[in-house]
Amino acid sequence: MKKNQVTILGARGSIPVSGTQYAIYGGATSCVLLETDSQAVVFDAGSGLLNLPQSVWKEHRKVHVFLSHFHLDHLMGIPMSPMMYDETAEVVFYAKNGEKIPQVFQQMMAEPLWPVGPSSFRAKLDYRSIGTQPVILREEGQAENPLVVASFPVTHPGGALAFRANWDAHSVVYATDCDPDEGTGRLLERFAADADLFVLDAQYTDEEYERCRGFGHPGMRTSAQIITASGAARGLFFHHAPNHTDAQLYEMEKSLQQYRDNISYAREGEVIPL
Repeated sequence: MKKNQVTILGARGSIPVSGTQYAIYGGATSCVLLETDSQAVVFDAGSGLLNLPQSVWKEHRKVHVFLSHFHLDHLMGIPMSPMMYDETAEVVFYAKNGEKIPQVFQQMMAEPLWPVGPSSFRAKLDYRSIGTQPVILREEGQAENPLVVASFPVTHPGGALAFRANWDAHSVVYATDCDPDEGTGRLLERFAADADLFVLDAQYTDEEYERCRGFGHPGMRTSAQIITASGAARGLFFHHAPNHTDAQLYEMEKSLQQYRDNISYAREGEVIPL
């Protein structure tokens, strides 16, 4: 049986949170794992990266980490990730400006912010830039059905990328930290058209969005409309606001039924078979 699944390692936005009121939807920041028989792909490296099972980098020859952008909540899992200190691990990082990744890690782990620098990493690391062409991932000797990751620029302070992974007959879209207007929203709908799973930023309620315009995140109505228009089989709201408790997210989730019954809020630890 083929292994095609997505695991939510962290779905919180902006900053990690903890406490019993966050037990269901989780408190770790952005990190999503996609596994196929031959590939392990991680979208963003927030504190959820610490939830990455050791079996992932032990079983796969490489782990491919796609960074949507360099904001701290999407990188903060790097310094404490066990994978980064395992000399048997091989990790390839991708970003819009991939050549800047080592510099970003150095800044994030420099004194007085962190006790050790990236020189303490023991994994084999590689850094690659994402251009206009999709990234093709295939195992050595694999001639057919590679995993192809395409990118799409989204509206966010400083810029960010959304990603779409296609392989065999499957597709997953990851689009966080975006605030699409009507025009860019339609482009995002096309990018995510008919995906098996569409993971989309929906940090704010519609009332909160009016107070937070320009922060780079949409209100839930906009996100629901984009997922519905895309025709994706399932939608997951992502990048939950730190102040949104389980009780609040549950009530917000129930209100989504007015759009479609297959949109829900991502839960940390949730595994979605494809």
